Amino acid sequence: MKAVFGGRALGLATSIIFAASAAHAAEPASRAEAFRAADLAAGIAPSAEALGATCKTPPAIGDKIAGDMELAEEGHSISVHNAATRDALLKIRHADSGKLAASFYLPGNEAMTIEGVPDGTYRIQYAFGPALASDCRSLTRIIRASQMPEDDEMKTHVIDDDEHTEIKRSTVSYELSVSETANVKPVTIDAAAFNAE
Repeated sequence: MKAVFGGRALGLATSIIFAASAAHAAEPASRAEAFRAADLAAGIAPSAEALGATCKTPPAIGDKIAGDMELAEEGHSISVHNAATRDALLKIRHADSGKLAASFYLPGNEAMTIEGVPDGTYRIQYAFGPALASDCRSLTRIIRASQMPEDDEMKTHVIDDDEHTEIKRSTVSYELSVSETANVKPVTIDAAAFNAE
């Protein structure tokens, strides 16, 4: 039996600036071109890697791509919905050491549930980027990296009495969103902190 100890929604305010002139009145042919145009208008030039060297075979949604966490048949669960259009990397870190427990690739407008998370206290981080890089473990460029303001303590509780034995595990839910109305505000972190193993 699973017990829900907490659900959180995550908001990320983003703004896109489109520059238009009489000479460039035509609209971009695709959403990706629109984002590139916005990056250029904001003075963010795409790197050579962002333009070409991307992951040829992205991992399946929910497949762990790095970290020392061993997912079990039974355990806690973490559900994440990427409500943004940008690809995201989700990282779960051991709160006491900051060491990477697990990371996952989550494309825009997709959701996943990570099952079998062992007992522990974890810090949830995420970053948005244009695409998954050629190593299939990082983003071509980090547009913004953030972490949840509080760590998640996941502990199995066993209730054993004369009538029954009940096992309660934690379930947490997050939504990565461009909405400014979410009830949990992320903490911005730098790219180096996010990329650390």
